[in-house]
Amino acid sequence: VEPVAWGWIAALAGLCSLLWFAPLRLRVAAQVALAVVLLLLVLAVGALQQGLYLAVVVPVLVGLLALAGRWTLSAVLEKGERRRLRAAFAGYVSPLVMQEIVQGRLAPALGGELRHVCMLFADIRGFTSLSETLSAQQVLSLLNRYFEQVNLAIHDQGGTISCFMGDGIMAIFGAPQTLAAPSVPAFAAARAMLAALDKLNAALQTEGTPPIAIGIGLHVGDAIVGHLGSQARHDYSAIGDAVNVASRIEGLTKDLGYPLLCSQAVVAELAQFPFFTDLGVQAVKGHTPVHVWGWKPAATL
Repeated sequence: VEPVAWGWIAALAGLCSLLWFAPLRLRVAAQVALAVVLLLLVLAVGALQQGLYLAVVVPVLVGLLALAGRWTLSAVLEKGERRRLRAAFAGYVSPLVMQEIVQGRLAPALGGELRHVCMLFADIRGFTSLSETLSAQQVLSLLNRYFEQVNLAIHDQGGTISCFMGDGIMAIFGAPQTLAAPSVPAFAAARAMLAALDKLNAALQTEGTPPIAIGIGLHVGDAIVGHLGSQARHDYSAIGDAVNVASRIEGLTKDLGYPLLCSQAVVAELAQFPFFTDLGVQAVKGHTPVHVWGWKPAATL
């Protein structure tokens, strides 16, 4: 048995190095690699029958190194791309939405799906009047400080901030990650927002700035959640009756004297009713009357 000339082995190794360009899907790449190894074994057996020894170890090692190198490079590039995405868009979308985008689980196409969500709406009371006493720069600074606190409270409870509306905010609990009882983290976030506001007002008082008050409305129900807008510009948001009712309930805080109002559906989904006050059925604009419950921090009871 005579060994095959090294020129042929080098040529086979060169062909195996083309596995660098194999598809990145693990299953497909494994199938391609297995097919190449089997082909080399068939060639080796055929050569042996002709009295020639074909050393297939070198081409196989070259092919495996090509696959491993490509996968390593792709992993490094993908990690860097994810880091760049987070750095570029972390301030534009909520952490949960950012995570879904980076992991490739959130489809970029327009449209949505029906989800059981708890909607949170919050608004600063008397902000128009407050703005008249402050400069534009002071208003911007105050809003940024306020949003910094409430955003943290919402994100810590797994909420998704859909949008800012001037001094208002809209958040979704139960999307993109599904929650069995979204009212529970939504109510916890609302309480954390009020606690954070107390700390902010204490700091504002030392600065000679008037304190601010907010109203929060919660309602749970089904809504369509997904990308809304156009192909050129869209937001991750929600639409449906649950969204409209939550917005209307938040508006009732102006007249009912409670910083946090919840619908009957929210109270029913909570395991306990801590210090809730039954405010009865209330008329809301553009909707049938809604049974509302009020909540205040213990210090204000």
